[in-house]
Amino acid sequence: KGKGVVNIVFNKIVGSLKNIVTSGNMETRLKKWRSGIEAVISNIKRGFAMHRCEWKGREHFDAKVLWSVIAYNIRVITRLLLPKLQQQSQ
Repeated sequence: KGKGVVNIVFNKIVGSLKNIVTSGNMETRLKKWRSGIEAVISNIKRGFAMHRCEWKGREHFDAKVLWSVIAYNIRVITRLLLPKLQQQSQ
């Protein structure tokens, strides 16, 4: 709070969110945002073997994470564009 931070949004305990967040609408939005982020993280972990990184060193770990995120984004973009491309070809 000394640095100007007003709200904390990563709190998992719902009861404490009520003490931090000023409105019910904001609380609902934060819960939905957090569940969306958890879904993306879970998808990346399961789809790209992110449970344990066997690449040695910090640079290799960073490279593994970077390429996994790039591959995930390509997969998501392809999934969104594929129906549009199929409609155009028909």
